[in-house]
Amino acid sequence: MVDVPGRGKVMVDIAYGGAFYAFVTAEKLGLDICSAKTRDLVDAASAVTEAVKAQFKINHPDSEDLAFLYGTILTDGKDAYTKEPTTNICVFADEQVDRSPTGSGVTARIALQYHKGLLELNQTRAFKSSATGSVFTGKAVRELL
Repeated sequence: MVDVPGRGKVMVDIAYGGAFYAFVTAEKLGLDICSAKTRDLVDAASAVTEAVKAQFKINHPDSEDLAFLYGTILTDGKDAYTKEPTTNICVFADEQVDRSPTGSGVTARIALQYHKGLLELNQTRAFKSSATGSVFTGKAVRELL
């Protein structure tokens, strides 16, 4: 749970896929991922990023250089498996928006969905960028301990 200024307490997930991201359903911030203005999505995601950075310490098991939150990915909340793409927008670094669904973000989202039991090993999932409509696919191939 993160206290986001102007938004209240919001449940976020933090996952790693080459970088750490905070994941939040856009609806929890009062936004629709597909119809909201990009600026509104960026402002909301940036507020989450700053709140997480201020309230949590992120640890990486192998490298302290990787122990930081790279950005926030707002989602459509459709995390349970379906053949239809799930939509997200990645806001990273200095409020930059990735034109793609974000490779490291998709990897982190797959790991998160697998961890929650929403995705099985070798089950391909599609991820769509709300910014451009581009689609990435990915799957969890093995469990690491």
